[in-house]
Amino acid sequence: MHNVSVQKASELPPRLKSDVEQLLRRTIDADEEVSIVAVPPQQVPPSGNRSAVARSLEAFLNRRAEKTQDVSDHEIDAAIDEAVDHLRHSRG
Repeated sequence: MHNVSVQKASELPPRLKSDVEQLLRRTIDADEEVSIVAVPPQQVPPSGNRSAVARSLEAFLNRRAEKTQDVSDHEIDAAIDEAVDHLRHSRG
């Protein structure tokens, strides 16, 4: 079961890209990445705190992005391929 999806905006179907832009209330560039995270209900705080959680998550993701800004796409792809290969062989 997947809880996280990350995709380049250029790879999104037009309808989905439009829906994301509507949710964000802005256009997204083709080279931007779109992330979707599903959180089980018991982990979602009451609706009054959702904006605080969203700000906290955005700050966290911005800190992660800063740490990886100098990593090339090739290096990222290689790391993902290595992790996937490891998982495939460790599931036995």
